[in-house]
Amino acid sequence: MQTEDGVRELETSTIVRSWVNTNPSSQGIASVRLRSVGGMLRVTIQGAAQGSPINWGEVAVEAFYAENAASRRVIAFVARYNFGFLETLVEGNVNSGLLVLAAFHTFRDGSRRANYFAREFFREVSQ
Repeated sequence: MQTEDGVRELETSTIVRSWVNTNPSSQGIASVRLRSVGGMLRVTIQGAAQGSPINWGEVAVEAFYAENAASRRVIAFVARYNFGFLETLVEGNVNSGLLVLAAFHTFRDGSRRANYFAREFFREVSQ
């Protein structure tokens, strides 16, 4: 199936799920939920901080990617969170049944803290 502009519609069922960190002691991201709303993907992240989840909120996925140029199956996405003092670029991909999430954290508050990178692994959970 193609859209009016000739672009093939992509299948998102591989990625549209709820995911929980495989490391229950993570101090980064505890869980991720991807959902489709009106044909657009949205992501909600729960951060992990000393055992208490912190809701990052829901944002639109900026871009999503199929596994190759001929595929319809979406396996990766990019989203961005802007917290004012901190911007986080989130890149995720499904690999061997796990969601691999890379987070690039950039401080925007002039605090001179080091920007940092984190990669975490998530398993699917029932919604």
